[in-house]
Amino acid sequence: MIARRFLAWARIAPACARADATSALARAYLFATMEAEERYEAEVALTVMLDDPSPLVHRALAEAVASAADAPHHLITGLVRLGGEAAALVLSRTHLLSEAELIDATALGDERAQVAIAERDGLEATVCAALAEVGSRDACAALAGNVFADIAESAFLRILERFGDDARLREAILRRGELPVRVRERLTALTAGALEGLAVERGWLTPQRAAMLSRDAQLSGVLTLASDPDLDPSEVISCLREKGQLTPAFVVRALLSGEITILTAALADLSGTPFAKVAAFLRREKPAPLAALLKRASIPDWLAPLFPVALAELRRAAVVSAGATPATPLRVALRRIIARMHEQRGEDARRVVSYLRGIEVEAAREEARALAEVMISLDEDESVVEHAGSLEYDPEGTEQEPIIELEAEPVPVDLDVIAVARAA
Repeated sequence: MIARRFLAWARIAPACARADATSALARAYLFATMEAEERYEAEVALTVMLDDPSPLVHRALAEAVASAADAPHHLITGLVRLGGEAAALVLSRTHLLSEAELIDATALGDERAQVAIAERDGLEATVCAALAEVGSRDACAALAGNVFADIAESAFLRILERFGDDARLREAILRRGELPVRVRERLTALTAGALEGLAVERGWLTPQRAAMLSRDAQLSGVLTLASDPDLDPSEVISCLREKGQLTPAFVVRALLSGEITILTAALADLSGTPFAKVAAFLRREKPAPLAALLKRASIPDWLAPLFPVALAELRRAAVVSAGATPATPLRVALRRIIARMHEQRGEDARRVVSYLRGIEVEAAREEARALAEVMISLDEDESVVEHAGSLEYDPEGTEQEPIIELEAEPVPVDLDVIAVARAA
């Protein structure tokens, strides 16, 4: 009887009143005790309200049934198909929809519906894949920011393929913490490309200079990625090979940075030689096996003489530079390597020296940044101690002699850097 009267009244009532009454009827259907016939009639009345022309009514119905475990499934599905705000509400809250239905809603729904799906807790990998394939930019950004979503590596890569130019989206992916190797490599490349484009667009650099700096930045980023102790070096190297980044420049940079594990993995991959065997060649001081390995790995002939010299000097620098800043062993090694290469004759040696000079500049700037931070920190500590010694306690608010005088204690300075510089 109540449902019949409701339907008759709903034909002439204003939209706001219909919305309130629909919400009340839905709550009564879900939570009140009803006879079977009354319950059936109420369900019919609620279903009829799906045909109501007012979005207010649809929203009221969606708010009432979206979180209910006992809501009629056809009401949930009907609201999703209506689209708009009502669909977004249902898609963000209901647990009655299957993976297949969520995938269909992703493909057929508007942007609000896609964002609502992307923000769901415990989102399945198949739904994430659908969003990565057809979701809007905002939906993919919402998905990237959903730490409870099960996003596969392929979905990440598809999102970056479609919207990798969006800095907000890249940042959302980076915030997730643990990411597959290929995703991190792709983020590195996209970020370097974005910085290159910005520098050229603003007129800060010429296209040629920007391209060179972008390549250097990407190389440094890839080496940092490869050096991550939480990652499998073989997997990283495999990823770099797929992307065409396992180049002689990367191998040399790994060598000069002292990343022997990465160097070993790279040469093993390029030459098809077992990892353990490559590691043994790098430890020995015999040049012939190392030369054969480098040739098999397609390292250019003009770069090959650098390897035995660099390996020997890096071992020496690691001992001489113990306790210094992280960049210092590289600086010490580079100076000695360049001096050794100067002793050699020929065009190849000159090319190696010219190449190493560029790396030396980067190492010097990195070391200067690290030392500058130490110097600033020491200066700030001394200033704080001196300021503390000048403080006075005056409970009456009048001038008086300091009750306690604090003397600034001398701050010990580590002189390892000076020792390293002299040793070099």
